[in-house]
This record gives sequence, structure tokens and C-alpha cells, in this order.
Amino acid sequence: MNQQQLTGTWWSQSGWTDAICIFDKTVQSLTPTQSSIPNTTKYLPAPVDLHIHGFGGHDCMQGEHAVRGMLKAALKGGTGALLATSVTATFEHTTEFIKSVAAVMATPDEDAAQLLGVHLEGPFISPSMLGAQPPYTAKPDLPMVEAWLATGIIKVMTYAPEVDTDDQLRKLLQRYNVKAQIGHTNCTWMQAQQALQNGCGVTHTYNAMSKVSHRDAGAATAALAYADYAEIITDGVHVERAAFDAAYRAIPNLYSVTDATAAAGMPDGSFQLGTLQVHKKDNRVSLADGTLAGSCLTQLKSIEVLRSWGLDWAAIAMITSTRPSRWINEETLGTIAVGTQTNWLEIKDDHIVAIWVAGNRFSL
Repeated sequence: MNQQQLTGTWWSQSGWTDAICIFDKTVQSLTPTQSSIPNTTKYLPAPVDLHIHGFGGHDCMQGEHAVRGMLKAALKGGTGALLATSVTATFEHTTEFIKSVAAVMATPDEDAAQLLGVHLEGPFISPSMLGAQPPYTAKPDLPMVEAWLATGIIKVMTYAPEVDTDDQLRKLLQRYNVKAQIGHTNCTWMQAQQALQNGCGVTHTYNAMSKVSHRDAGAATAALAYADYAEIITDGVHVERAAFDAAYRAIPNLYSVTDATAAAGMPDGSFQLGTLQVHKKDNRVSLADGTLAGSCLTQLKSIEVLRSWGLDWAAIAMITSTRPSRWINEETLGTIAVGTQTNWLEIKDDHIVAIWVAGNRFSL
């Protein structure tokens, strides 16, 4: 790719800089400029979504073609990079899902969000906290898990601490430098505390976990008290503003996820989520009984919600990109500096107008 040049205001973890940026797929230089005329174009690191099941009618459990379709559609929704996220499934289906993700990573498409790897949501979760997960929960099978981890593309696994009774699953994930997150769990706050103090994160804080309470508390209370890194779904449906504000104040590295399904970016109707059928109506996705089933959230809509909740552009960069990138040790994402990838949001007059991925610009 030939080098390109842009002048604008660039955000990094050290703040805003007016600069000329020379780049190809990565930033080659950022040369500060001084002018009495302010730059009207800002650049933020593009959102990194660590929990997304589908987009644009594509459910990523349905094979390589569906994963590619999800990535292309998610880009149009404002996602720069993501982890393809499974739902609870049989071991065989989970293995096939991992193979399909590996195939896409080996030959990626240019007009698509960047695929960083896999987030396994289950199957080692609580049967009593399925939420909208298909009913294929299992006890930890360490040889099976190690075969999955050996692929090198698993970045995150959601599990229930009470299912991992001897703590061997968490230790195995740690040995492979895979981030363990507690979720879909009915554990006590003390079980959750132990997991969090051992380095675990939290999957969709508040949702599908034992309760927030001042007595007989569960995982959600422990997350507020002890978590360092934690997801939260920022659609305004899964979590109301007051609950978001509490988590944002309490958890040092709270980061947003969409938990999007195939319904994201689509009109109302029925869609696939693993082996389940879900239904989108307006801004909600649910099972037939009304249980929330992931979301139809796009990153553009998530940012709109966060702005309405009082977050400025710098805070949005942190919660949508910097923190999730740091959590999975993606050092070339989540900030704009020499050597980082050219995955940006382009903002003019306070409106997002384009997304850049690997040096390519896509209008939004």
C-alpha cells in the first residue's frame, strides 16, 4: 500500500494532538502542527468489539461464509475490529466454529472489520443462568479445551466459576494467556471475588448473573466491588443509565460491547442465534418468551447512547477501543501513535463520517 497523508486532530492515550499523519497500514509518523485555524477533523481509534455473535443477517456459528458476512456488515456499523463470539453449543459445533474463524483469519477480506480471534461464550456456564444461550452447557473438559486453545486464536472465554469447581479451567486459560471472564453464572459474591482477584474479567456486567444486592449478593455486586476489566452492553436496553453510571464509576477498566446478533443492522424480523431463533422488534432482540437475546446494537448506535449519557469523545475512545484492546493485549489498537494500526473513526463537525481499517477509508 502506498503511503498517505492526512492533517487533523489525533487522539492517543496522552491526549489530542494537531498533526500531519503519514501512514499506510500503520502510522509512520505524526508531526505536530501549529496553526491559528483549528482542525475540523478528528480521528479516534476505531471501536474494538470483544463480544459479537452476528451482524447483517449473519450468525457467526453458521460457518466461514457467515463469519465473513458478519465482518463486512459490522464494518458498516462502525466496528473496526472484533472477536467472533460463540454461543453455547456441542463440542463438535464449537470446534467447527473455531475452524471457520481460523479460515477467515488466514485469508481476510479487505472490506471488512478486522478479525482478532475468538471469544468462547460457554459451554462451561450455569444451566440456571442461560439467558438466551442454547441449552448445551457442560462440565469443563480440559483436553477438549486445550485442543481449542492450541489453535492460538482463542482470546477470551466466558465461564461460570461454580462449574469450574477445582479451578483447573481458569488455570488452563491462564497458562495459554487467554482471558477468562465470569458470566452466565449463579455464583456467590465470594466465588466471584476469588475469580476476579485471580485476574478474571466480567461478561456483560449485570446481565445473566447472580444479583446486585446488599445481602446474599452475587456476581454483579462482586463485579462492582472487585473487577478491574468488565464488559457492559451499551444499548440502553440491557443496562439503564444509572446502572451504567454505577459500573463506570466503580470498575476502572469498564469497556463497552454490543453483544450483537444477526439482527444488527437489519429490519424487524426473525434471525438465527446458534440453534435458537430470535426476534427483532425496534431496538430489542428476544426469544419468543420475551427473554433478551443479545442485541441489535451497532457501534455507531452505542456511541450515540454513550454521548447521550455524557461521555465526551476521549472517554468514548477509552471505553470502546483502548480498554478492550488492552484487555486482550492488542497493543497496536486502541490508540493513535507511530506503529499502531490505521483503524480510526473520522469525525467532522462532531459527527462520525467514516471508518478507516488497515489504511482504507469507508464512508458511514
